[in-house]
Amino acid sequence: MELSSIHHIESEKLADFQADLFVSTLSHESRCIAIAKMLEDVTCRKVALSSADQLNDFAYKENLDYYNLHGFEVMPLHHEIPDIGQIMYGIDSKEARVIFDCTSMSQRWYYEFFSWFAESQNRFENVTLRFVYTLAGYVNDDSPRKVKKVKEFLKIESRKKKVKKALILGLGHEAKVSESIYKIEKPDLVYLYYADPPVDKRFVDQVFVNNHALINLTPIRNLIAYPINNGQAIYQSLMDTILPIRNEYSITLIPQGPKIFSVASMLVQIGYPDIMISYPVFKKTQVSDRQPCGAPVVLDVYFEEED
Repeated sequence: MELSSIHHIESEKLADFQADLFVSTLSHESRCIAIAKMLEDVTCRKVALSSADQLNDFAYKENLDYYNLHGFEVMPLHHEIPDIGQIMYGIDSKEARVIFDCTSMSQRWYYEFFSWFAESQNRFENVTLRFVYTLAGYVNDDSPRKVKKVKEFLKIESRKKKVKKALILGLGHEAKVSESIYKIEKPDLVYLYYADPPVDKRFVDQVFVNNHALINLTPIRNLIAYPINNGQAIYQSLMDTILPIRNEYSITLIPQGPKIFSVASMLVQIGYPDIMISYPVFKKTQVSDRQPCGAPVVLDVYFEEED
């Protein structure tokens, strides 16, 4: 199958979807069950994925109890890559419809779902993934994090080396992080993406305060705001940036910031696998609880059989 289209869905229409499967995640974050609570009337099979090294702290016990009480199959994953075939088991229709809550999910997990459907599959003629994401409330954490290195998310064997390098960098609100990434990557061309309006105005305020040195080095036309609640608009903005420079530059995309920016970036990479996606690796891992905030972000992703 191939990625055929993506569409922004207004949050009030979240439940207007007859699903065959609802996939969520069991984690320590308070916000991880926010979507499940909104969709308690869903009667399809419900699965909550859980990693073997899950932190059993913060809201973990409360979330586990909620899933058990509301008919979720808690599925421990013993490997980094989930078995998508096992998760999709039991859907006999050629037209699969899946609600996919990526709120507390790792980048690798939702990328593997995209990749699995994008590859040739004989089980389905078309698939609709209703991606849902719960935004996190603002937390004023001044403890600095130091970037150890920038690591490739996926190894791209066939990537052609070009003389010039372009960096598309999502700006987080942490001090010095994006500036450190820029110094490590040493790009010839840089585009900075940030959420505006965000779920809380304090996010964008901190983005500008904590990234002012890097912003001052960047041409104003390369500083790009995106609407946090519209994954389709984010995807289109990335495509508008990438396509004009793709033949001339090797492009690295580092999708810091809200997870919906990462989701849109993964969709771009599925269509253009020569684009490198990377993430910063920190010297100290930061673990915290994240509270839900605002209306969910909803994005329908369609895969169809290739002609």
